[in-house]
Amino acid sequence: SVTLAEAGSELGGRVAHEARLPGLATWGRVRDYREQQFIRLTNVEVFRESALTAAHVLEFAVPRVVLATGATWRRDGIGHEHVLPISGADGANVYTPDDLFAGATLNGPVVVYDDDHYYMGGVIAEKLRLDGLDVTLVTPESDISSWTHATLEHKWIENRLYEIGVEIVEKHAIGGISATEVAVEHTASGRGRAIPCAAVVLITSRQSNDALYHELMADQAALDAAGITSVARIGDCLAPSTIAAAVYSGHRLAREIDSPP
Repeated sequence: SVTLAEAGSELGGRVAHEARLPGLATWGRVRDYREQQFIRLTNVEVFRESALTAAHVLEFAVPRVVLATGATWRRDGIGHEHVLPISGADGANVYTPDDLFAGATLNGPVVVYDDDHYYMGGVIAEKLRLDGLDVTLVTPESDISSWTHATLEHKWIENRLYEIGVEIVEKHAIGGISATEVAVEHTASGRGRAIPCAAVVLITSRQSNDALYHELMADQAALDAAGITSVARIGDCLAPSTIAAAVYSGHRLAREIDSPP
């Protein structure tokens, strides 16, 4: 018997959000297939809009708890290029993809800073450009979305961004953010310049939403009293990665949960 507590009103986590971005609608099948599979089962209960605290989890008193609470994009700009927070990253004009998923409305021009190097930087830039905003995509790498060379998507992403009029600035890292501009520096020469903007979207790295896990694990006596024998993390809650890695993580745990370590 399985109880699925969904914090929001919609199943799918990050897939539900990312499938609404330009060109990614087919990713919804990752969620749709599994939802159609388990709604046929009589031993699965689903509770929506049910964000759980540690006390709630203990009240369930089930032997096994699995946490798939995802990850959140960092707001301080720490990523591959920056090991310390970016100056000005706490400003009111600074956003992350999570803000856009939540419905934030940005004023242009916008600087999108991609220090993640996979698809998110390019697709967020495309979304904002299609919203009618002037967009500059800045990356410290030699190519935008550079990791997509490995997935053979890079030329399509780059061509699309040029086609719709996104300005691309490569080999530049953000030095600081103000209310009216972003200071960038060339990663080789160190030469700096300013890019005027009204908003900045930081796409750098993500942090696991694992506070609930640590709170539960900090009180072994409470777990014992509730009869909870294991608490596991899967997907981005365990380690932020790709959607495929999250699916694999959950599938593997389900197959191995009754096996010896």
